[in-house]
Amino acid sequence: MSVGWGGDVIRISFQELVRDGLPAARTPGEVVTASLREAHRELALAELASRQSVLLQDCELATHLEEIGRLSTVLVRTRLRLACDVAERGLHLGSGFTLADWLQQRSPELAPAVVRDLARLAGASREPVHRELVDAVQSGAMALARAAAMHRALGRIRSAVSPEDYERAVALLVGAGCDPLFDDADIGRIIDALLRACLPEKKHEERRKAQQGLRDVHESNLADGSVRRIVMTFGDDADYEAVRAIFTSPLAAPASKEEQEVTGVEERRTPGQRRYDALMTVLRRGVAGTKGQPTTPKATLVVTMDLETLRRGLVEAGERPGCGSTLTGASVSASTIRQLACEADIIPVVLGGPSEVVDQGRRRRLVTPGQRIRLAARDKGCTIPGCTVPATWCDAHHVVPWAQGGRSDLSNYALLCPRHHTWVHEVGLTARVTTLGVVWIFRR
Repeated sequence: MSVGWGGDVIRISFQELVRDGLPAARTPGEVVTASLREAHRELALAELASRQSVLLQDCELATHLEEIGRLSTVLVRTRLRLACDVAERGLHLGSGFTLADWLQQRSPELAPAVVRDLARLAGASREPVHRELVDAVQSGAMALARAAAMHRALGRIRSAVSPEDYERAVALLVGAGCDPLFDDADIGRIIDALLRACLPEKKHEERRKAQQGLRDVHESNLADGSVRRIVMTFGDDADYEAVRAIFTSPLAAPASKEEQEVTGVEERRTPGQRRYDALMTVLRRGVAGTKGQPTTPKATLVVTMDLETLRRGLVEAGERPGCGSTLTGASVSASTIRQLACEADIIPVVLGGPSEVVDQGRRRRLVTPGQRIRLAARDKGCTIPGCTVPATWCDAHHVVPWAQGGRSDLSNYALLCPRHHTWVHEVGLTARVTTLGVVWIFRR
């Protein structure tokens, strides 16, 4: 039999275990039973002692976590061996359960995804062609999840290749999966390359059409409306990669040290919040452009608010902020309207005096395509020092707000990324615009 510990495999016989008294038993079943009981007792003692973990030294904490990891891998390998015998004997068939359901009932502590991987490899062990893949997990050379992912890929190409080529594919994946130089990302690329090489175009097209049928966007809000979610299921790999490109772009990067020093604002956004900001930047950029700009069709929002609220600058301490409303009755804060008035195609229905309509919007306030090109050439990108967001994803900000009489001239425009556009409006920052660029005036 094989005993793995820390990635090393030590081969000892069952007779040696009995001879050495670990434990004193006569049959393999008695050895497993006695060993598991002893392991349970020792682990219970370790769990009890760990309640005083505050008394442990730093090196002891690290060492104990590593030991637990090694114990976990031993349990995974042992569980897989037992599951393989369950599959071989068909113990689950008499109960009417699938192998995965049968194993889940006896391993309730495992996540369903882990049980599915376990059942997959146990079922694969019944075919000699997959024996090498299963042995790699049982010897500790490969993780269970990685082997299951390989088996899923192999199942896709099996009908498209000859038995000889299939055996070579199994050997190729097992060799890569056991190589410590390859991480999961590398293995994913190897699997993708194998699928591209082995699957005919028809298979790829069938998969694409099947994925297209799964595409979906729906809301998943909490019942009380306090948290709003939109869940998106991609129907195409290209769509998924396009969104991932946004998440890994400079738009989602943390603020640079120079930027933080200049603005005095510490970068406290989580990675998830940065990705959210990046996605919203792209979406808003796509629906906020004027006619003629290289964007998607514009969106129009009609907002009603009083003239004094629109013209008011920063909210003073203790002063109640203003708010506008859309035609559907949704509330929009005045600060948001002032920011969007720089870029989005908003028609403000401004009320003065006793609900008198004094202005229904001046669309010429929006930056023109020609102006945007010249702004991009002049500013290159966001004008806040240290920010690296390119001009493509920046808003054209009115230095003197449009609501306060600011002109839609190049001398009154400054490119700002959406995050800094919001920040500039929040702090009421102003700037000096020259033919060479924008110089922001920071108040310390």
